[in-house]
Amino acid sequence: MKSRLNQLSALMSALMAIGMTFGCAPVLRVKSDPPDAEVYLINSKTAQKKLLGKSPLEITVSELKEKLDEPIKNGDFFEVSVEKAKYNPEKLMIPSSRTGLMVTSLDVVLKQGNTEKEIHTAKDALDHIFLAQRLAMSGEHERAQIELDQVLVAFPDFPRALTMRASIYYIEKNYGESLKWYERALAVEPNLDDVLKMIKKIKDHEFEKVGKK
Repeated sequence: MKSRLNQLSALMSALMAIGMTFGCAPVLRVKSDPPDAEVYLINSKTAQKKLLGKSPLEITVSELKEKLDEPIKNGDFFEVSVEKAKYNPEKLMIPSSRTGLMVTSLDVVLKQGNTEKEIHTAKDALDHIFLAQRLAMSGEHERAQIELDQVLVAFPDFPRALTMRASIYYIEKNYGESLKWYERALAVEPNLDDVLKMIKKIKDHEFEKVGKK
């Protein structure tokens, strides 16, 4: 969970080190580190993926044509995606010529990290956070809480969502719920100074209420 929260905060697709050998050949060779990655050919018109095989892979232009189901013209580009579970995928554009491919080999170093689905989920979560903040600032607290629900389903320990929920309850003077959510955020991230101050403020307020009774 901690690594997922770091991914959400960073929201950056991991980079890959790619080595290309240029020339003109009827064969494309694909290597990856780690090996055994799936290599896909992507149709530029339909975006449909077709599996070419697993790395290390060697495939001819004629085989690519059969997979692509469309004529290859001089200057056209092939789109190839190299993918492996628990590693960031990479899509590469391979130029072609009348006599073959302009790139003869690909050496791809995959970096472990987010999948496309995880990246999309993280981006969605941030969109919900920003919308919740705008709604809360305009006094639409119930709608803001609904947006925070969307975040906490995917990232139940995301401190920013937890503290925002606590803040909304505090504004509504629901101090018991506010304290509960601030303490939950603190359990995830113990060094949140603002949260520590709010917890003290709520407890002091509740102590004063008891003293007045």
